[in-house]
Amino acid sequence: MRIATMTNWAYGITVALTLASGIAMLMASSADNAERRAVEQRQAFDQLSEEVESGAWELSDLARLYIIQKNQDVLQEYRQQAQATAAIEHRLEKLKDSGATAEELALLREGLQIADELQDEQQTALAQVARGEEKAAVSLLYGAAYEQELERVQTQLDHFRLMLEGRVNKTIAEATEKSRIWRTLSEIMVGLTALMFLFVLGFILKRRVLYPVVRLSDVVQRLASQDYAVETPQFTQIDEIGDMAQAIRIFRENGLARQRLEQERDAD
Repeated sequence: MRIATMTNWAYGITVALTLASGIAMLMASSADNAERRAVEQRQAFDQLSEEVESGAWELSDLARLYIIQKNQDVLQEYRQQAQATAAIEHRLEKLKDSGATAEELALLREGLQIADELQDEQQTALAQVARGEEKAAVSLLYGAAYEQELERVQTQLDHFRLMLEGRVNKTIAEATEKSRIWRTLSEIMVGLTALMFLFVLGFILKRRVLYPVVRLSDVVQRLASQDYAVETPQFTQIDEIGDMAQAIRIFRENGLARQRLEQERDAD
């Protein structure tokens, strides 16, 4: 094989390995991004669902406190907390389609629905207090049914977070494994590229180019000084070095023939 062909093949393989290594690094980076998005999603869901849960308890406490004390400051604080909780629920609903499963969404939707129903009952109790029906309001907010609904909110949201935790942990594990595989492939490609580079330096440049050129250079210098007794090296490979060696042999043979002709002419 000619040196130019070998060099072109080595260059092409090196470029292909470099591109493959780059693609593997991009895939590893994509897996890392998927892992990061999963962690961010879990944090967002956890934070907002915990805020909804704590908001439901705070609203219940404020509503119960108001029907007992009838303090307008408590009522004002209740209304502010209700607005804050509504804003949190609105933000949480926007996140519902961010990779959550149907079962997770059902749990979240049911938890939010129960929280809304509790607020409706709280509003009913506040209206009863305004009409002077304090006993009915106390019976509503301190009843067993209300307590059960309040516990259900916590249960639904806790279950939602547990399912979310399991799914996200699985996603993180899969993304980590993919990232590890792609990074390993990238490292292998880099190693193969280095081996190819060493092959080009060690085999092509040294054995196929440098060593023969040094020998041919010595022969050319002696032939230039008309020392046709020098033996030309025998390179059997079919490449540029072989062509040069053949040309030097022909030049030596022509020089010897010319030298004989000159000797015969001088003898005549």
